[in-house]
Amino acid sequence: MKLAPKLLIVAVAVVALPALMNAQCPGKCTGACVQTKTDAFVKSVPEQMMYLMSMEKLAEMVDAGNKDLIILDIRPPQHYGKGHIKGSMHIPLPMLVEKMETIPDSKKVAVVCSMDTNSAFAVAVLAMNGHDAWIAKGGISGWEKLGRELVK
Repeated sequence: MKLAPKLLIVAVAVVALPALMNAQCPGKCTGACVQTKTDAFVKSVPEQMMYLMSMEKLAEMVDAGNKDLIILDIRPPQHYGKGHIKGSMHIPLPMLVEKMETIPDSKKVAVVCSMDTNSAFAVAVLAMNGHDAWIAKGGISGWEKLGRELVK
């Protein structure tokens, strides 16, 4: 499958999934219900389809000093300020489209967040705008689980 159809499938799934999940929840569904089910869906999609990068792979690239890599942290400013991956670029998810031109399109972009679902939204937007973007699977907590430090 070529890149454009994959991105279309991902975009439709990411955009439509919350509405579908709300329809499947008994009674009134809370945001947490949708978030949990959406996150489970994102994690279940095969890696070649969702552009997932393992946290171990990201750490290897950082350790190797890969200059063709950007780590993009899309968390809110207050979370980023409490600790982030050294050298990461910070653009909160709601500002991604507005700040798109600040992200070099010649580099691989590893997106990190607190939730892989949010990273999937960002990756879909980045990929549709010509970026080689990947979900860094596990996000910030995955980085910490590897015993890696966050800086302030």
